[in-house]
Amino acid sequence: MTDNLVIYHLHSDNSLLDSCTGYKLYIDRAAELGQPAIAFSEHGKPLNWVKKKMYCDEKGIKYIHGVEIYLTESLNEKVRDNYHTVLIARNEQGVKELNLAVSKSCDKDHFYYVNRLSFDEFLKLSNNIITTSACLASPLNKLPVDHPMYESLVKRYDFLEIQSHDCQEQRDFNVHLAELAKKYSKPLIAGTDTHSLDKYKAECRKILLKYKNKSYGDEDTYDLTYKSREELDAAFAKQGVLPPELYRQAMNNTLVMADMVEPFELDTSIKYPILYGSAEEDSRIEAERVDRMFKEKLETGVIPPEQEEGFRLALVEERRVFEKLGMSGFMLCMSELICWCKENDVPVGPGRGSAGGSRTAFVTDIIDCNPEQWHTVFSRFANEDRKEIGDIDVDVKKTDQPKVFNYIYKRFGARKTSRVPSFGTLQKSAVIKCVGNALAKYWEEERTGKPFKPADKFSPDNPYSLSNVDKIASQFATDEGGTRTKFPKLFYYYDGLLDTKVSQSIHAAGIVISPLTLDDTYGVFDKDGDPCLFIDMDELHEVGAAKFDFLPLSNVGIISDTCKLAGIHYPRMNEINFDDQAVWKDMLRSPVGIFQMESSFAFSLLKTFEPHSIFDMALVTAAIRPSGASYRDRLMKKISNKNPSKEIDELLKNNLGYLIFQEDIIAFLQQMCGLSGSEADNVRRAIGRKDAERLEKAIPKILNGYCEHSSKPRKEAEEDAKAFLKVIEDASEYSFGYNHAVEYCLTGYLCAYLRKYYPCEFITTYLNRAAKEEDVVNGTTLAAEYGFKVTPPRFGASRDVFYFNKEKKEIAKGLTSVKYMSAALANELYDIYDEVKGRPFMEVLKALSKTSIDTRQLDILIKIGYFEEFGNMGELLKLVQVYSFFKNGTAKSVSKSKVVGFLTDIISDYATDKGVKGNELKSYTITDMDGLLAACEEQIRKSDVPDLTLKVKIQNSIEYLGYVGIQTGLPEDRRKLLITEVFPMRGQNGVPWGYKVNTQSLGTGKQSSLTIPARIYAENQVAKGDIVYADNCYKNPKGYWYLNSYRKI
Repeated sequence: MTDNLVIYHLHSDNSLLDSCTGYKLYIDRAAELGQPAIAFSEHGKPLNWVKKKMYCDEKGIKYIHGVEIYLTESLNEKVRDNYHTVLIARNEQGVKELNLAVSKSCDKDHFYYVNRLSFDEFLKLSNNIITTSACLASPLNKLPVDHPMYESLVKRYDFLEIQSHDCQEQRDFNVHLAELAKKYSKPLIAGTDTHSLDKYKAECRKILLKYKNKSYGDEDTYDLTYKSREELDAAFAKQGVLPPELYRQAMNNTLVMADMVEPFELDTSIKYPILYGSAEEDSRIEAERVDRMFKEKLETGVIPPEQEEGFRLALVEERRVFEKLGMSGFMLCMSELICWCKENDVPVGPGRGSAGGSRTAFVTDIIDCNPEQWHTVFSRFANEDRKEIGDIDVDVKKTDQPKVFNYIYKRFGARKTSRVPSFGTLQKSAVIKCVGNALAKYWEEERTGKPFKPADKFSPDNPYSLSNVDKIASQFATDEGGTRTKFPKLFYYYDGLLDTKVSQSIHAAGIVISPLTLDDTYGVFDKDGDPCLFIDMDELHEVGAAKFDFLPLSNVGIISDTCKLAGIHYPRMNEINFDDQAVWKDMLRSPVGIFQMESSFAFSLLKTFEPHSIFDMALVTAAIRPSGASYRDRLMKKISNKNPSKEIDELLKNNLGYLIFQEDIIAFLQQMCGLSGSEADNVRRAIGRKDAERLEKAIPKILNGYCEHSSKPRKEAEEDAKAFLKVIEDASEYSFGYNHAVEYCLTGYLCAYLRKYYPCEFITTYLNRAAKEEDVVNGTTLAAEYGFKVTPPRFGASRDVFYFNKEKKEIAKGLTSVKYMSAALANELYDIYDEVKGRPFMEVLKALSKTSIDTRQLDILIKIGYFEEFGNMGELLKLVQVYSFFKNGTAKSVSKSKVVGFLTDIISDYATDKGVKGNELKSYTITDMDGLLAACEEQIRKSDVPDLTLKVKIQNSIEYLGYVGIQTGLPEDRRKLLITEVFPMRGQNGVPWGYKVNTQSLGTGKQSSLTIPARIYAENQVAKGDIVYADNCYKNPKGYWYLNSYRKI
């Protein structure tokens, strides 16, 4: 017992930004040292504890469930005391109690900078929790001994933790703990507060802390590396404050503590939600639901009569499989969720993944992909021998995600539902930037002799400046070995920081629904208002928890919003004609808005193959993937592939003889080898996972079945089968799911269908859902393709977002895209347009008083051409100036001394300067404000006020719109180009041979990239913001455009 040690006060990179050592490295080290157990005491939360437990089991080491929790005197006062204490689960009940306590510490009432338990809550923990007093941040070190809670805290600790850090505060605390141990008969225990595996990892941790501007004071000098018994003994001896027998007994007590902990097993059984009290009741209700909804679909024609028998047979088989797998409750849960979505205006996609092969899923509205129509495969979704938990993903609008999650919390209970965490890690370029930033700070400190502060700037000659480190990262991307050699100091730390966890967020789509309470079973914390588990997606899979993914998909929003603008309902797939060749032809006009086909690569394949059916499109969808590289070119050219036998050629004839889909493998094993659907799927998985033992067992049945099917002699037939099994083996790593491909294509076709028959509504929706400027450009280009013009924000046309006018074939940009504008103002302006349309601008200004517009907003709107139908910008600004001079039409009088210019000639017709007694006054009393304003407008219109210059308009557009919103539409302006960027193009000698200029035509709005030869550029240099007239452009044989002659405007 005295030969070893258990490390229990230990931090991995799950203690975010305080370690760069992964948990496996610690466990491997413990195994190497023959240590019988290990505990992790991550800061605040035992994140990823299931992975740690499983790896300990794999290595034959006892896993001890622990955490370093924060304590506070009181939750009522917001005091940042945050004392440290280590909690360790004594047994399985202790695991649940610890998880529940930590979960509680994470709620809003407990959280203040960190998650905390109060002293009272700590003292009430049961004996299922072992406690140690932790580090120098322990309440026993930070509180005075006469504190009213001090003695109670000492008595609650099962062990008083000494540490070997060679500093005065730790020496004093160790002596104090030894005295407390003697006084209260408490055993000492040797903690290490380990943060790094070894010296190298400690150096890397130092770099990480420097990068993040974090410091722990004197602790930064401590040796926090993983210790063997001998190393820890030597550290205590060097510290020299406790007698050897005392600290050695404390080391022995780590083994005593580990023996106190009872081993426990993870429950890895599959855990589907239970909706109605028991799995049996869920199964009964699900069966009734399937029968009822099947009958409804037959009656409404959703399932046509010719498919009825196929559905009946399949539903019986699927029910048998679901009952055997215990999946009935899962299917019931999914059906209820999707039906709730549809009843509550939450559109969902037709389906995603292997569930597209289930008739039950189709009947109960989980999917809208009819397996009888599209010949999708059920065994790809579920087979009776599968031991993995079922999985169905759902596509929704991003804005609907919170609505769905909130419903799930309410429907299934807060303790049985939770989001899933994900972790950000340092990867290649991020590691280089991290190390470079830290080294840059150290370089500055060496140069100046002063600590580097976050607000300080790097000097220009710093070898690790941001620009220099960016160059290093770029070099590393193309020459890893050479860059390592060239920058040895930076790359010394690289491998030690790669893959380090540095951030924690929520999985974009996942939510768990469990029959068990999650806060004690796995642990839950609050993340931005959502509950989030201590364990991640991979761990959930290992413990058999059911995760439901509601994936945000922009195309669902585009389809939904297009339907709303068109005044139609979100269509069911049975309402769509998938053989409409006009749609298939129109799909080839542009990739914009077509799900899965929007990249230039995907669209080029689509145009080459020219699909005429969903199945054709599915082939293209599969070919897009990296997995399609082996057959892509030949398939797109429609060159048939030859297989070992005519029977296999016949099986794959729809694929032109290529093995493309995972379901093709299942079809071969079922139809040609006589395997059941479950057997076929299991063999497919065995091949994909290179499970030689499982495959070897199946080979005799496969060969026998194939030989019975084949017309060839057995020897030849066996050779054919073996040859094709080799093809399968090669293809298993890259084949795509047919079920998945079909569902993708249903969404893609629906996008094309709406684009074809409701182009104005579709394009408007696409623009409103643009995520980046490139989307706006693509949407604008698409509009032109369909004969619509996208205009900048215009009075009477613009609402808060893009809005269309079918009669004018225009789509106007929304006002919320303009600086300082609001949605409320945009709609107010839209509502008053009809009453002032065609009226003088002074009347428009008067009507604007009914809205919330202010003077700055009015000035901006004029300068971006919003009121262009009422005159040029110069005129309108002059009219506003006059209107403002007369106090927005409310002035009663005006001083004569202020009446200048044209006003002197007209004001007497609408005002008087005579008093009651006929005496002359110093002011004009206005008698007809409306007439006066009208006369002013008439006078200004006659005076030919010049418009703002083109350059000023462009500057205003960039400032207030964020882009160049100038597009005159005039042929003579097509060659007028605004220079938006200029880049020198250098040869190997570093001398520019030309200049790349990005431009935008002021006539068409088209953006182009041109090259100006260096000689021509030297004679007439241009800069960003210049406007030139392109006299001569030409395209060279390689397709690059050159600007050879131009003049500045």
